[in-house]
Amino acid sequence: MPLKVLIYAQDKRGLGHVRRAMLIAQALLDARPDVAVLLATKSAWPTSMHLGSRFDFIKLPAELTLKAAADHERDAERAAIRALRRDMLRDIVFRLAPALVLADTEPLGKDGELAPALRGCGAKLVYGMRDVLDQPDAIARRWAKDGALAALRDRFSRIVIYGHPELFDSLATYGLPDAVRAKATYAGYVCAPPDGTDPTATRAELGVGDEPFVLVTGGGGVDLAPVLHAAIEAHPLLQTRPRPRLVLVTGPIMKPGDRAHVEELGSAAGHIVRTQIDVMAAMAQSSALLTMGGYNTLVEAMVVGRRPVVVPRATHKREQIIRAQAFAARGLVQCLPPAELTGRALAAALDAELAEPASIDARAYLDLNGRRTAEALLEVVGR
Repeated sequence: MPLKVLIYAQDKRGLGHVRRAMLIAQALLDARPDVAVLLATKSAWPTSMHLGSRFDFIKLPAELTLKAAADHERDAERAAIRALRRDMLRDIVFRLAPALVLADTEPLGKDGELAPALRGCGAKLVYGMRDVLDQPDAIARRWAKDGALAALRDRFSRIVIYGHPELFDSLATYGLPDAVRAKATYAGYVCAPPDGTDPTATRAELGVGDEPFVLVTGGGGVDLAPVLHAAIEAHPLLQTRPRPRLVLVTGPIMKPGDRAHVEELGSAAGHIVRTQIDVMAAMAQSSALLTMGGYNTLVEAMVVGRRPVVVPRATHKREQIIRAQAFAARGLVQCLPPAELTGRALAAALDAELAEPASIDARAYLDLNGRRTAEALLEVVGR
């Protein structure tokens, strides 16, 4: 009988959750020939990935709301889609009968949508906790409302933290009770090593030759446009000579209108604009790196030993700014708060990095290929 594992990775705005889930899935498949993994996610990104016959994924539906719809119509549509996701997840768990369920980021799923599937479920439950979630008080309110803390205490067998306490002590920050802390282990920042791409080939693909360049990137790119615009504005203010070109990576899920505007502005200023590239290979060749504060991008910078200039996401969620400040305290990034993002401030930050580029060694913080996470998961099922 195969050892069946269900991984739930709910996010669709970015790529971080599902990319991490895919790495963990691959690590599980590599660890044992009897493992079979099913991934449930709202992201369509796994369609481009092939992990073999023991892996598959189910695309959960996202909201289909029309902008022109009235508020009550949007609310009704969202409620219907959420109910559909709950029913799908419940049927998946009932029919698949997994031995192990890994719930990523939210213990009971977004808005508790995974909770009905876990009631009476015979699987071992593991919570995959990202290093930074949000402000502690916001998480406390949310977990109290949906019963996540009680579920972690009473029903989950293990908590695997995708982080390292020297960079960010998740257990202490979120004030988890002793009974929950006893189930937790830090596995390290889940990442893939560089693929050994030839530097000359990387530069040729980017079109930069031997020129110095600043790489500007930010995951899927859904809200990266302001950072790209600021980089274009900052470029003529750079004091570094020779002045490096910009390589602007919009990301695969940036809105078409935003992408077209960046392409127009960037190309007119002589910069290189790409939708997708081998980001880690480009990071390794760049003279400086500018990015947002997402989990995957900062971890990729650590893997190649680079110290990026980080402009965290500016929303009600404080995840990215909390992470950027924690990394900055260890000298792993240079943090420029979003409220201070101007062309002049950004030019000064980039000039400082170009003048004294850092080479960091963060290997102790990393979980290469997700192997330590996979080991922690397989320990739970113990067979």
